[in-house]
Amino acid sequence: METSNSRHRGQTRDQVLVAHAANQIARTSLSQDDFAQALSREVYLIVPIAKIELAKVPDFDELARLNDVGEFVKATGRWLKRVQRWLSGEQEMPSWLEESWVNALELEFRDHCINELAGRHGLIGARQMQTEQCANRSFGALIRALGDVIDTGSDVFDDQVMGGEDLPHLPAFAKQCRQVEARAGELGRQAEELIEKSGPALQPIA
Repeated sequence: METSNSRHRGQTRDQVLVAHAANQIARTSLSQDDFAQALSREVYLIVPIAKIELAKVPDFDELARLNDVGEFVKATGRWLKRVQRWLSGEQEMPSWLEESWVNALELEFRDHCINELAGRHGLIGARQMQTEQCANRSFGALIRALGDVIDTGSDVFDDQVMGGEDLPHLPAFAKQCRQVEARAGELGRQAEELIEKSGPALQPIA
C-alpha cells in the first residue's frame, strides 16, 4: 500500500482520513455500505449520546433488534448517502467523527492511517495493541455477521439448492458472506500475530 508522506503532504487531516477509507474500499471486499455501518457502530462506542442524537446517526444493532425492515433500509440509505458525501469531499467531515472514522477502518488500513496522521506532527504512530477487548469486539462482529448469513441463507437454501429463484436474496447473501470472510480473516491475523510473538514457547495442541 502506498502511504508515503509526500503523497499526502498537501492534504488536510480529513482528506487523509478519507484517502485511507477509500483505499480500503478499493482494495478489499468491504463496500462503502460496510464501512458506513462499521462507522455507525464505532460512533456509538465513543461519541456522547447527545451528539449522536443531534447528528441523527442510526443505531443499526437496535434497528436489527426491532426487526423493522423498512426503517432499517431507510436508515441505511440515508446514512450511506452522508458517508458517501464525506468520502467524495462534497461535505466536510465533522471533527467529532474523526476518531470513530479511524476505528472503523480494518486493522491494516487503520495502522497506516494512524501512522500518517502522527507523521504530520513529526511523531510515530504506535501499532494498536491486540488487547482482549479488541479481540472480543472482532469476535462479536463475526458472530453478528454469521447470524446475518444464517438468516439469509435459510431463505436461499430452504429447498436445499441455490438457484435462479433465489436471486432476490443473493446480493445480501453474497455481501454477508464477504463480511464473515473479512471478520474471520481479521481474527485469524490476530491469532497468527500472537503465535509469532510467543515463539517456540507456544506449542500447538495436536
